[in-house]
Amino acid sequence: MSQKDIVVIGLLVAIAAGLLAHAFFPRYEWRTIQDGSGATISIVVYDRWAGRFQRAVYDDKGNLNAMGVFTPF
Repeated sequence: MSQKDIVVIGLLVAIAAGLLAHAFFPRYEWRTIQDGSGATISIVVYDRWAGRFQRAVYDDKGNLNAMGVFTPF
């Protein structure tokens, strides 16, 4: 094997490891919040990598109101 082959194999291994890490450690996590009747009234999105939250609230007519991004610390 030449030096070029080793570098190419190393890059391919690094790319594959990055893809697997992205699959097992996703960036965003989201939860729905429901009222007593079971209707979804809001969605909270958490960005794990940046540590930020955002909330989207649905009104009675079904319109979406996206609130600002919140960084707790």
